[in-house]
Amino acid sequence: MARVLVIEDAEDVRQLIVDVLTMMDHTPIEARDGLAGVQAALSDRPDLIVMDLMMPAASGESALQFIRGTPQIADLPVLVVSAHSDIRQIASQGGADAWLSKPVEIQKLRDQIAKLLSEPRSRRATQAG
Repeated sequence: MARVLVIEDAEDVRQLIVDVLTMMDHTPIEARDGLAGVQAALSDRPDLIVMDLMMPAASGESALQFIRGTPQIADLPVLVVSAHSDIRQIASQGGADAWLSKPVEIQKLRDQIAKLLSEPRSRRATQAG
């Protein structure tokens, strides 16, 4: 169905998200840090980006700012999944479409992925719970 870019440095969390996407019949694209994630977003033009905020090479916050400031990929929906204490503020100010706090609940993750892939893109960030 959809191609979803997962930008996450923690292998276990990245694998969990990839497994959820695979069970939902989506095609995951993996990136281990913000820099690789931005490069993958530009080259692969995924249908959705699921990303962490705390990563090496380029933080998720920097990657999100770059994505929103780059016309070729600015319209891609972004779901932030992070344990960052300021997730709501960073995701909202950065232009993320939604966010989930870690540890993430599988059903909430599935619901947000389905919602973001089915709705027209909204610039207003919403907390998924």
